[in-house]
Amino acid sequence: MAVTVFMVRATITKELEAAFNKWYDEEHVPQVLRYNGAISGKRYKRIMGDDKYDYMALYEFKNEATFKEFQASGHLRELKADYDKHFGTTSERAGTGWVQHDRLYNSHYS
Repeated sequence: MAVTVFMVRATITKELEAAFNKWYDEEHVPQVLRYNGAISGKRYKRIMGDDKYDYMALYEFKNEATFKEFQASGHLRELKADYDKHFGTTSERAGTGWVQHDRLYNSHYS
């Protein structure tokens, strides 16, 4: 089965940006990765383009079935509730799931 990624994009108010990043890095990502089958998590800050979302988190799951189980899990419901408790009134977020296409490309510059 192919690797599946969960992309979550988020906004945050400028005055809470430092607290958001600290909480996300120290609490939220580790909590996501406690789920059996979650492989890795990476975060990104937008540096160009017209998009209302300034941050993106990319979580890798071992396969599509595991990702679907995660989506239906109490673990995800708890994660969402914790996010809302901390930043629900000052942040918007959107999540999408992606399954790896059948081919892997590598740069010859690596």
